[in-house]
Amino acid sequence: MANPKIKKEQKALKQLQQLKRKELLSELLPLGKSFALWIVLVIIVAWDYTNKQWFSMLFVDFTTYLSYGLSKMMFIPAKVLGSGTGMVTTIEVSYRSIVIGGYPMIIELECSAYHAYLAMIALVAFSKWTNKQKITAGSILFVTLAIINSLRIVMLGIIGRKMPQVFDFMHDYLWNILLVVIIWGLWEIVNKRIARINNKKVLASKP
Repeated sequence: MANPKIKKEQKALKQLQQLKRKELLSELLPLGKSFALWIVLVIIVAWDYTNKQWFSMLFVDFTTYLSYGLSKMMFIPAKVLGSGTGMVTTIEVSYRSIVIGGYPMIIELECSAYHAYLAMIALVAFSKWTNKQKITAGSILFVTLAIINSLRIVMLGIIGRKMPQVFDFMHDYLWNILLVVIIWGLWEIVNKRIARINNKKVLASKP
């Protein structure tokens, strides 16, 4: 006959495991929804980019002029020139070229890190925050990410001028990995901070 104490401990352990699974699912479900939303948003922007170019080029122009402004603030020579062109499938896309530190570049849609902005929007949309927190914290995260990305463009201009042999590695590989780490890191920091604030409010409201 089984020891009642052992049976009780096994039951408690099973309940604890079930609780942990529920908590894990509660954490993963918003992330899954965020990923699905990100995919949808990327498809929409990509479709617009290859068809209408109504709002996809806003990412390009925003990054171009922010990079120009940051360069000027850091006393790095910069100027925005006339349009350049590039091919997207069978469509010719017009870009404004930018020169930073004497190195000419064309910021295309991929260079604007639009996928990073959309990922941040998707994460914020399904975060367990209040609407006010989503607007406030989301705005701060968006601005922070925009500044980091434009600083990346400025840095690439300097590297392209002084160390052109490592430009492609920095542009194609290193920064793509870093952007993923930066997005997740920024969101995690803010998410944990807001969770602590919300938990304190809940505890304070209890009699």
